[in-house]
Amino acid sequence: MFGSLQHLIVLLISIAVLVAAVWALIDASRYSNSAYKSAGKNSKTLWLVILGVAAVVGFISLPPPLGAGGGVIGFLGIASVIAVVYYFVDVRPKVAAMNPGSRGPSRSSGGW
Repeated sequence: MFGSLQHLIVLLISIAVLVAAVWALIDASRYSNSAYKSAGKNSKTLWLVILGVAAVVGFISLPPPLGAGGGVIGFLGIASVIAVVYYFVDVRPKVAAMNPGSRGPSRSSGGW
């Protein structure tokens, strides 16, 4: 009973990490390289590689019935979680603030 519950929890966490890594990869590709440089972060290419590797690790780590891995509880899985969380918490807000065409919170004055 507890084994199947643990398996379900690892499966759900692994799916969430994969979805977050793919989302971060797509989001990172939207910004220009100059936005990364002006925000004081590494290049766009480096972030795309880091997040791409995190997405691949998340995909490979999917446990059965979706994959053959053991979940993101291994060393590489945890490293991919850290990379994705760091992107969303530190890199993305600064890059979005530097990008002139970013779709941040709208600041309209009045109206519906």
